[in-house]
Amino acid sequence: TPFLLAPGSSGRSAIDEAIADFHKYTCLRFTPRTNEEAYIKFYQGSGCSSPVGYSGYVNEISIGQGCGYKSIVIHEIMHSLGFYHEQSRPDRDDYVEIVWDNIESGMRYNFDKQSNIDSLGTPYDYRSVMHYGGTAFGIGRPARVTIKAKDKEHVIGQRSGFSQIDLEQLNLRYNC
Repeated sequence: TPFLLAPGSSGRSAIDEAIADFHKYTCLRFTPRTNEEAYIKFYQGSGCSSPVGYSGYVNEISIGQGCGYKSIVIHEIMHSLGFYHEQSRPDRDDYVEIVWDNIESGMRYNFDKQSNIDSLGTPYDYRSVMHYGGTAFGIGRPARVTIKAKDKEHVIGQRSGFSQIDLEQLNLRYNC
């Protein structure tokens, strides 16, 4: 997959580290763009974001202020590769509870279930790089809990890198 770092972009080292992890743990390869029409463009936007799924044209990934960490870049690339948030799985209510009243105004859409997610037979992954942390978009300071594990044994979310199940899903989806 070709990629381009837009002029003035920040987070170059985090992007390089994230791509190195994709190369180390999957069969996916990212190469600097030459003249391809379809590519991933990293730019410095107002936050951390990416469309879900590869458009076949230009997929723009925002690596804005505070987003220059390897695991955040991995998370956004995963979106571009077609992965939704783990807590958006159709079966999520079997594993976690969403505390709707604690979510910031206008941010509830981030917790919507997506009926079209195919987890490829993998178990729910509390430790996925695609799972929000327990206080994501929580109101107040410190932020209130917005997601909690039903069994109380699992820590939810992390931003250190791929989980084993993340890698399993990636490698299944892309026939690695």
